[in-house]
Amino acid sequence: MTRVRLFQVAIAGFSLTTFLLSALVGSAKPEKAENAVDNFHLLDHRGASRELYRQKHSKAIVLFVTGNGCPIARQTLPALLELEKEFGPKGVQFWMLNANPQDDRASIRKEAEEFGITAPILLDKGQWVSEMLGVQRTGEALLIDTTHWTIAYRGAVDDRLGYATQKTEPTRRFLAEALGSFLEGKTIASPRSEFKGCKITLKSETDHTPPTYTQHVAPILAQHCVRCHSPGNIGPFAMSHYEKVKGWASMTREVLLEQRMPPAPNDPEIGVFGGHPPLSETETRILLRWIAAKTPRGEGEDPLATTAPPKPEPWPLGKPDVIVAMPQEFAIPATGVVPYQYFEVENPIQEDVWLRAAVVKAGNPKVLHHALIFVKYPEHLKSIEPRQNAGTAGFFTAFVPGAESIPFPEGSGKFLPKGTKIIFQMHYSPTGKPELDRSEIGLYRLPAKPQWELRTRAITQTELLITPGQRDYKAKASYKFRKEAVLHHLSPHMHVRGASFKYDLVRPDGTSQTLLSVPRWDFNWQTLYRLKQPLTIAAGSELICSGTFDNSASNPSNPNPKAWVAFGEQTTDEMFIGYYDIAVPPLEPVTTPKAVKPTKTAAATPPASESSTRR
Repeated sequence: MTRVRLFQVAIAGFSLTTFLLSALVGSAKPEKAENAVDNFHLLDHRGASRELYRQKHSKAIVLFVTGNGCPIARQTLPALLELEKEFGPKGVQFWMLNANPQDDRASIRKEAEEFGITAPILLDKGQWVSEMLGVQRTGEALLIDTTHWTIAYRGAVDDRLGYATQKTEPTRRFLAEALGSFLEGKTIASPRSEFKGCKITLKSETDHTPPTYTQHVAPILAQHCVRCHSPGNIGPFAMSHYEKVKGWASMTREVLLEQRMPPAPNDPEIGVFGGHPPLSETETRILLRWIAAKTPRGEGEDPLATTAPPKPEPWPLGKPDVIVAMPQEFAIPATGVVPYQYFEVENPIQEDVWLRAAVVKAGNPKVLHHALIFVKYPEHLKSIEPRQNAGTAGFFTAFVPGAESIPFPEGSGKFLPKGTKIIFQMHYSPTGKPELDRSEIGLYRLPAKPQWELRTRAITQTELLITPGQRDYKAKASYKFRKEAVLHHLSPHMHVRGASFKYDLVRPDGTSQTLLSVPRWDFNWQTLYRLKQPLTIAAGSELICSGTFDNSASNPSNPNPKAWVAFGEQTTDEMFIGYYDIAVPPLEPVTTPKAVKPTKTAAATPPASESSTRR
């Protein structure tokens, strides 16, 4: 899956160091209790995000271990559903956990429908959550205290079922008793009980030899991590040798269990995307097993110390044909919120050109949070000027720290006519001391007019009003294609209260397809997803963007759960924008140029807002 971090629009008060450390460094936690449960993140059988520590609005979590086809798990379901009806309204959240390697999402979803299961079934294909919890069989219920994140009870739901035997009625309802005592603040009389269930085929049973750093771990880090965690790159520390990696082992375990690093916010079962592949389940297991084995080094040279990563190139695509700089340096104060800055520059190219790439290079990456670049066509070409509207309808090119410089898709390009004005929309984040910035754009020319014109467009809902504490505010916007187009890229955008984002395509015949699902939105990693195979979209098709926002205290990124939130540019506001890149036949101007008297360049001002759903 692609992991190209392209742009973060309208974000105030966050520096690069801040958002990287927020992904890597967890909040301080009290000393771990013997029965403590570490935070974890998994997708459920419907593709929804489930993170344990985001359930603190619940008084407790019941996690029941299940598996397709297990008779005891199936026969326990009626009792479990009754408990959910009884204790759900009292603040207890019921989840199920499936760690069977032989069960996939489709078969789990089918069994859930057949047996009327409404609770989320978390998919633990890698089994790292099951290992952390010590799960070995189905049929076990775990009662998790969300105040202290400890296991208050684990064992059977009741004593009705045995192996090939069962009672008409249970004589002990262990889980109900535990829940009753817990909710009343009393000591649970039996915090453990014997249970029956189907044995899970654990991958740990075949993991006989612990992995070593030199043979197993360092190659994984070199492939997935070192490109950011190296000198001069965006990682806050360098994975430069064994001792450094060992020192970060505990933190590595935490971000792997929570799936914060490496960033992979999309549902891997939906869509096929190009770019850097995500960390696989096998690779994740190797890293976690290595940490559990006390980080053995292994024999031989240190692969990360002996092979230095390449230094960052100022222009990764090579020297640009033309470089366009901001008209002057801009001074950023040490503290405070800096309003968006707009700089207008005349296009220095004295002829119409087509570009194969347009790359923004930050003059001062420490302070430049993001940049959007817009173009204003001369008057005689206004009929074909792409709609941009300050980013809510599209843009020409963009920058965010850590973005990969990539050319436009083969056979396509972006049009830059002579007489164009180039507008830098700059968002700066103070670093604690005065800074200066003068950023540049590198333009790479095509030798001839391409077959396709690439346009960055956006589907936007601006009518947002999220109430204080609301956990599941829904947003939706759509665009209906009037003409055939070829879809290349998708890139959703929200702010810190964003929770999920999805793109669906509805064709003229009524059939639909989910193109991209981001079940756990991460403000810090706003990704450009490149379709591995471009998709031809027929005229009359509708592209629908839908998503949710979490304005509750359970959202760790929420700056103020008591605030009403509306659409706006600052981080404390919200946005709902679905960017997409399409290739269309190049448009031709409908008017001819007229002689115009040169005028003095004025400072650019942001265009006015448009209505909620973009067309």
